[in-house]
Amino acid sequence: MKQYKITKDEIFQLTNGGLDVFRHYISDIDDYVRTGKHFVDPSRNESTPSSKIKKLSDGNYVVNDFGDDGKWMNAIAYTQKRERCEYGEAIRIISERHNIGSAEEIRSMYEAEVSSVDAKPDQPDGQWYFQHAQEISENHLKILFSEKVWSYIEYKHIARPPAERMEAVIKEFRAILLEQHWHFLESYTIIKDRKAITFRATEFYPIIRIEEEAAEDKRFSKIYQPKSKDKGKRFFYHGKFDAQFLHGFSQAKKAYEKLLESSPEDSGEDGAKKEKPKLDEIIYCTGGSDALNFRALGYHVVYPSSEHFKITKKQVFSLFAMAKSVLTCPDLDSTGQMQNHRLCLSNQHRIFLDIRTIELPRELQTRRDQYGRPCKDLRDYLKYYTSSDLRNLVRVAKMYRFWDEMPAYDRTGNVKIKNGEPMNRYELSVERVLNFLEKSGFGRRKINEETIEFIQIDGNLVRQVKPEDIKSFLLNFLRSRFVYEDLLNVVHKSTAISAGSFESLPLLNPDFRDYDAWTQYMFFQNITWKITAGGIEEIANTKVGKMVWEAKILQRRVRKLADMFTITQDGNKRLGLKIHNQDSMFLRFLIQTSRVYWRKELEENLEGMEPEAAERYVSENKFNIHGPNLTADERDEQVQHLINKMYCFGYLVHRYKAKSRPWIVYGMDDTPQKENGSFGGTGKSIFFEGARVIKNLLLFDGKNVKMFDDNHVFEQVNTNTDVMYIDDADRNFPMERVFSLVTADMIINPKGRTRTVLLPHESPKMGITTNFAPDNLDPSTMRRLLFFGVSNYYHVDRSGMFRENRQPIDDFGKEFWSADYTDEEWNSDLNFMAQCCRLYLSWPTWIEAPMDNIMDRALTNNMGFQFLAWAEVFFSRESQKLDCFVPTQFALEDYVAEAKIKSITTTGFNSKLKLYAQYKKMVFNPKEVQNNEGRVTKTWNALRFDNREKKWIKDDRKKTQSMIYLQSESEKINDIIYDPTESPVAEEDFPTPAPGTQSPKF
Repeated sequence: MKQYKITKDEIFQLTNGGLDVFRHYISDIDDYVRTGKHFVDPSRNESTPSSKIKKLSDGNYVVNDFGDDGKWMNAIAYTQKRERCEYGEAIRIISERHNIGSAEEIRSMYEAEVSSVDAKPDQPDGQWYFQHAQEISENHLKILFSEKVWSYIEYKHIARPPAERMEAVIKEFRAILLEQHWHFLESYTIIKDRKAITFRATEFYPIIRIEEEAAEDKRFSKIYQPKSKDKGKRFFYHGKFDAQFLHGFSQAKKAYEKLLESSPEDSGEDGAKKEKPKLDEIIYCTGGSDALNFRALGYHVVYPSSEHFKITKKQVFSLFAMAKSVLTCPDLDSTGQMQNHRLCLSNQHRIFLDIRTIELPRELQTRRDQYGRPCKDLRDYLKYYTSSDLRNLVRVAKMYRFWDEMPAYDRTGNVKIKNGEPMNRYELSVERVLNFLEKSGFGRRKINEETIEFIQIDGNLVRQVKPEDIKSFLLNFLRSRFVYEDLLNVVHKSTAISAGSFESLPLLNPDFRDYDAWTQYMFFQNITWKITAGGIEEIANTKVGKMVWEAKILQRRVRKLADMFTITQDGNKRLGLKIHNQDSMFLRFLIQTSRVYWRKELEENLEGMEPEAAERYVSENKFNIHGPNLTADERDEQVQHLINKMYCFGYLVHRYKAKSRPWIVYGMDDTPQKENGSFGGTGKSIFFEGARVIKNLLLFDGKNVKMFDDNHVFEQVNTNTDVMYIDDADRNFPMERVFSLVTADMIINPKGRTRTVLLPHESPKMGITTNFAPDNLDPSTMRRLLFFGVSNYYHVDRSGMFRENRQPIDDFGKEFWSADYTDEEWNSDLNFMAQCCRLYLSWPTWIEAPMDNIMDRALTNNMGFQFLAWAEVFFSRESQKLDCFVPTQFALEDYVAEAKIKSITTTGFNSKLKLYAQYKKMVFNPKEVQNNEGRVTKTWNALRFDNREKKWIKDDRKKTQSMIYLQSESEKINDIIYDPTESPVAEEDFPTPAPGTQSPKF
């Protein structure tokens, strides 16, 4: 046998006799070396020091916990105890942790030794040769048998002297292995391509041959390599393999026959036929490793020959014929639990319902094995729990059958007869009813401190249910098994099948997060899509591993399509778009709402063309974002609008809320300001209707400016809400309240119930559509807003500005996502929506909309059309008030008079002037004209307005007064003060209109 590369002597030599190993686990161990003092072992929850360390004559250190098992342990044994692992695994952990040996040497300890030589002339290809081990090492046995099993076997031989005890223990393990047909190999050799390839066991890499005989001439071997890193090579077969072979059955049958032989009498003293004895139990294990450990503890076991094995009705009947109980012990992972559930509910025969399930504690999954994976099976359980603990689990194991049936007797003691057949009476077991319901996924979910709902988890689907739904589930199950009517009536009448009993169902807390920072899942009837920056992956619904409300499953069957668009970026960070597939109606809708130059393209630039040519152009470019008769800059701007919309939509689809992206999707009209506002019907709300198709969207009326006065406004919001959408927000809607919700806790105050709090990462994302810009355009506000602009391609013509009314139905002939939608149209839209999410996940920076028109609208709304109209005249080129100092008093009072308002503060007036300067791309009060306090002042003649003469008068006295300076394109600062007492244009210089000229009616 190949010797492992790192010995225990090397371990002790290179860790100061093991002291370095103890230092890793016990940080203050040096305080107790050579002192004889006791210390508290940090692995045990105790307050009294009961552990001690000493140095042996060979220079190695050992530790003893007198409050535990009282055994002295060297560093390797102590590592085994702390890591709950076998000897070889402890060697590996210490070696890696303390840099002992190379990675290759450490790895070699868990590999077979492989050699290859030329095959002998008489060795045919395909021939196998097995060399059985003469001795079985303790290390190999400890790889197979769990820690508590060793303790159990050791205790059976406690009366023996220590020297004999271990020999007796190993002898018993060997007997168990022999009984179960397990044989350790020194090596096995395969002849292949005229080479004899030999795989030899090593100290920490056992190779086992399980020999079975399915029939007289049908023998096979199962080769088991428990330490193989490749799970696919952990098991393989040699010989005439029987896929339906049940390991352990012949051994259980032999034990049963032996039991029968020990009870030869067939009748009792009264002459009545005596019931044949049976084995107490047979446990149907998931695999050979669990079976060996169960058998070592005295249980009779069987286990399948492969993962494809399906136990038959005949085999189950045979097991029940030999044993009082047939049990399973499924792994705790989802696969193990589902396989056991399907087994017990098998519709082959009702007898499967009588199989009892040993429930390993869920707490076991909070622990980790040596590979860092959650513990899940019997061997893991027996690292932490004793054989007595297991015996209790076996004793209380429950079957799926939740009723008992017995013969029904009349008053005379005779069996009742109904319809010519003996009658049974039925009793329900409430405990087993609850167990059956729990196994069928039923439980309770806590919504808040006062509200608990019933739910059912079916695979990865979660549905809300009512008590009557649960009762119906039980009745429908019984009907599907064709039980007698009498049993159904018992269920109908039972008070145990009620909401009161269901309150004992377990509390469940399913994790509904279908996302993380880099991923979003979309669930459909036939498949699940996993969306990442790298693409969209299709996953079978049974393999997703993500909980989802049944109501969130999109009731569509989809198939993944190729990329519908490609986005590029050049060296100047200018975005490019190539559309490969326009089948998505939603994509075409976004194209139309991004055509901000549609009037120029489809009206102005077609004037003068022949009607047929114009019609042909419109038809050929019906959904073309790259209109050929637009300039390159105009096309780029439209493309930027479209990509921004796709990015915004992808942001809404991805449920994860990143702290670095605290955005509200803010939809506005991108109507150029010269068209004097919004005309409605542009399609902003359809954008959010699209989000509603695939997300749980909660709608709020933006016309309700007092929405936040309602303390219960968010009572419908919960962690299942993906998007809060405020539709068509009014000019006076309190936007600041909305902005604060993005990064702050959200208080949920349901009527008549306790308030709850949604943390920022739990609360939904937010969207707003409005015809008005935010009042505040400071950086704090702007970093919260992800704008998208909508052209007025779709419009309702109320003012005679357009040649027609145009709505989406005119382009598409149907309402979006209506009953008229075909399966292909659904599939195209859903693919496009998923690809928008991928765009968002893959793009490193946010994609802004072209902001010129949006900002113009924002600035206009904030300064007010009244102020804009006054400023356009007051600061016109002809006014001579640009690029000079204008007395603030004069400008302010002129505005008040023209606007016919009572007053305005200087601060408010200056704020509007700043917005106007930003709107006109001018500079308000350049730094060059500001004093040290940031103000603009000049010492000049005092001004006053003469109300009787209706003109400004300049005094001779000088005073320091506030000034305004609006700098246009000129870089030069002029030291000129505008004098309102002098008219810049003489009256005679004004042109005189010709007789009969009509007023322009401004």
